[in-house]
Amino acid sequence: MTTKSHSRATLARTALRIACTAFFLAGAGACEDSTGSDTRDVTIGGIFSLTGNWASLGVTSKAAMELAVEDANRFAAGRGITFRADVRDTKLDPATALSAVQSLKAAGVQMVIGPQSSAELAAIKSYVDANPLIVVSQSSTAGSLAVPGDHIFRFTAADSLEGIASAALMWGDGVRAVIPVWRADAGNQGLHTATRKGFTAGGGSVSAGVEYATNATSYAATITALGAQVRQALTTRPASEVGVYLAGFDEVADVFVAAAGDPVLASVRWYGADGIAQSGALLTRPAAVAFAQQVGFPSALFGLDLAASATWQPVATRIQQRAGMAPDAFALAVYDAVWVAALAYLASPARVSADSLASRFVQAAGTYHGTTGWATLNAAGDRQYADFDFWAIRPSGTGHAWKRVAGYETRSGTLSR
Repeated sequence: MTTKSHSRATLARTALRIACTAFFLAGAGACEDSTGSDTRDVTIGGIFSLTGNWASLGVTSKAAMELAVEDANRFAAGRGITFRADVRDTKLDPATALSAVQSLKAAGVQMVIGPQSSAELAAIKSYVDANPLIVVSQSSTAGSLAVPGDHIFRFTAADSLEGIASAALMWGDGVRAVIPVWRADAGNQGLHTATRKGFTAGGGSVSAGVEYATNATSYAATITALGAQVRQALTTRPASEVGVYLAGFDEVADVFVAAAGDPVLASVRWYGADGIAQSGALLTRPAAVAFAQQVGFPSALFGLDLAASATWQPVATRIQQRAGMAPDAFALAVYDAVWVAALAYLASPARVSADSLASRFVQAAGTYHGTTGWATLNAAGDRQYADFDFWAIRPSGTGHAWKRVAGYETRSGTLSR
């Protein structure tokens, strides 16, 4: 073993040993030393968009999951348990996600990490409810899926917190009137609703906005309707007080290309949601990059504790080396979710029911502090604590890159830049 790999193994063993000790002190029982007749292989499923929309997150999520499994296996060596990853491509398509979950269940998998979008999660919920299966999404935010008592967990907060954070940033920028535009899927609909609520609660006004279809290929009509509402807002307010809030995925690059032809749309500030922040696809479109820079476009994303970079940066670097692109907090949440799953299995007998495993998963999350901070879940199974970073496209060397430009601390309601 090289010094580098030895260091990684030591970090992995230390992290899980600390978590196991905390888990035991919390009353869940010691992490089992599964040896002898208890020897077992445990497959953890992964359902990510590897070749479809939002594939940047899917690819980094796959790398994060594989690395977490490798690290957990280094710790578990000699304990009679081996973890394996079985990752399926959903293409961000709800029907494909359901098929993948059904296939994994038929193969004996009890724990699945993913899917990425709320639309996919909504599509598999009835099947998961009817079958003994645990699902842990790293990035679904729709408030409609915050259901207590089911076997669906989310390692990010529901959309209500992100809506508050986005509203705070827009208000802090002097924006007083917002025109929203959003993709017609559960997650982005929820983000639009939450941000609308947060902004109007602070005294701002929000127009009817424009929703576009999930299978849209042309955005001319969307831009025409959006432009009309922005022009209406500008009849009573200066451009400095008008903003556009956009919630979508990688197709936003096409939306920007269409919007770039309207000088009025380019004259106001734009803001984005978590499905767009750090999008690699957006960076590949020069016209979209130019428009994003012109309108500012800070986009919210579940945030990382900058003071704890010594914890998450080494893992982020390893994910980037494997995936070929930098991970965001959602991808790091996959890494943490696999560790918590490993904790739950290590604290369980060889033949554990889904109900018992789900209970141990919640207990393990409650004592786990990983790359994304404390993983404590609320009554609905969503992450209880979440702060947000805002990312925008800025010049970097000879090209462009996503840069953190602001942050919002939920518990104190503090906006920082």
